[in-house]
Amino acid sequence: MKVIKRYANRKLYDTVKSCYVTLDEIAEMVRAGDDLQIVDQKTNEDLTSVTLTQILFEEEKRSKRILPLPALRSLIQSGGDFLQRMAQPVQQ
Repeated sequence: MKVIKRYANRKLYDTVKSCYVTLDEIAEMVRAGDDLQIVDQKTNEDLTSVTLTQILFEEEKRSKRILPLPALRSLIQSGGDFLQRMAQPVQQ
């Protein structure tokens, strides 16, 4: 798994390639199927979901319309429960 460290100044550092990366570059890594984790450099707190949500926000701001407006409303109304249910493995 690739580890990206997030510094207090919000810079993101790819520990595999030993270089700073942008949110756009992280989005490309995810699209390419890279398994990655984003952690706070000082505390090691997992910031992966926060950072991926930020990527979605930035793409939505650029009018890429990742999700239709009703889907965004449903996500907010459900408090994320819908996505958590969808992400759980199906029990047999």
